[in-house]
Amino acid sequence: MRLCDLIRPLSLPLLAATLLAIWTGAPTAARAEPAPRTIIVLDGSGSMWGEIDGLRKLDTAREVVGQVVSSLPADRALGLMAYGHRRKGDCSDIELIVPPAPGTAPAVLQAVRSMRFVGKTPLSETVRQAAEALDYTQAPATVVLVTDGLETCAADPCAVATELEAAGVGFTAHVIGFGLTRTQGAQVACIAEKTGGRYLPARDGAALAEALTATVGTPPTAAPPAATPPAKTYFPGAPLMPNVALEPTGQTTNQEGKPLAEKPFPPTGTIAQCQAACTDDTACLAWRYEPKGSYFVDHARCFTFPASSEFDLRTFPAEEGWASGIKDGHSPLVRPYLITVTFSAEADGAPISWSAAPMPGPQALPPEAWAAEEERVEPVEAALLPGAYRVTGTVTEGPLKGTVFSAPITVAPTGAVAFPIPRTP
Repeated sequence: MRLCDLIRPLSLPLLAATLLAIWTGAPTAARAEPAPRTIIVLDGSGSMWGEIDGLRKLDTAREVVGQVVSSLPADRALGLMAYGHRRKGDCSDIELIVPPAPGTAPAVLQAVRSMRFVGKTPLSETVRQAAEALDYTQAPATVVLVTDGLETCAADPCAVATELEAAGVGFTAHVIGFGLTRTQGAQVACIAEKTGGRYLPARDGAALAEALTATVGTPPTAAPPAATPPAKTYFPGAPLMPNVALEPTGQTTNQEGKPLAEKPFPPTGTIAQCQAACTDDTACLAWRYEPKGSYFVDHARCFTFPASSEFDLRTFPAEEGWASGIKDGHSPLVRPYLITVTFSAEADGAPISWSAAPMPGPQALPPEAWAAEEERVEPVEAALLPGAYRVTGTVTEGPLKGTVFSAPITVAPTGAVAFPIPRTP
């Protein structure tokens, strides 16, 4: 059982205190090194108005940051920086609200409580300015970035992280993806990876408290034991996935299975015939249809795969005619199968802050299914797992400001991908 599974029922104040005690109270074999000066970078973009578990992300972030910061030693040198918290659509809206210094916890708490959440997400430039505020070329420095979105200001956060690592003296950047999907998290994790930091996903308030305590809290006084490699996580697909090619990774999922039946496939065979070849074989887990002309082959081909197969995904243009499928009840994918869907509403061209959260039910979707968008003019796109969602949009400016659009939707692998969202009465 994971530590986060044990602590999730705790209240946020008790959670923060408990985790900090774990990090500060363990027996030590060596004297602790002083903690480096640290700046927390808090996302002030408009997407923080989105909800997780019925709570606005901005409210959860305020509470968690407050609890964790309040538990830190008084001599801990800490600062606070924010972006997108003062102006809409301005990539230069970055501010060092509390300069890093000992005894700043009360100032950080006050600043977090009074923050607004309105703008864009200039991740790259914010991390750079935080490093400079810590004098990172002269002394060890740590930046802890809390973000619920990706870079929206035409910059490359991976390249910036590489530059800072090369120029810094013990510079480290940790990234906490607050409500990011697995795919989105992979796009910002490089900031941490290239500076020797950690990327920590946070799906809810408890996980955010855990991540903040692990990165901002007083570091352990002895080297932690080597971590056991986590078990692989696998994802389901769908019986028919248009435009997708399943690509075996060469690894297995350790599922036992029977040998496949060998069946010829006609040169002019169709997607339906390939799917039927797998459906009719109880030993078949999945199939892939390659259209005529693919890989310079002048006929169509069908491949079937046994129960032990592990796959990645590759997407092709619709006009090429590829398709694959995975039988229901099986999860052999190393990453989620996502469907690109479009939301729209009658908002007269005003920007809307959109979010989509999985509906509760017997087949609850994993965190990777959840999606949040930056504030955008409709229509907007989101990449979602097949399943049922509650989509919500709030108009953020103009005559319709404050108008809410909301509707349940069902994302099917082969069904509708454009959803008009009606106004909530």
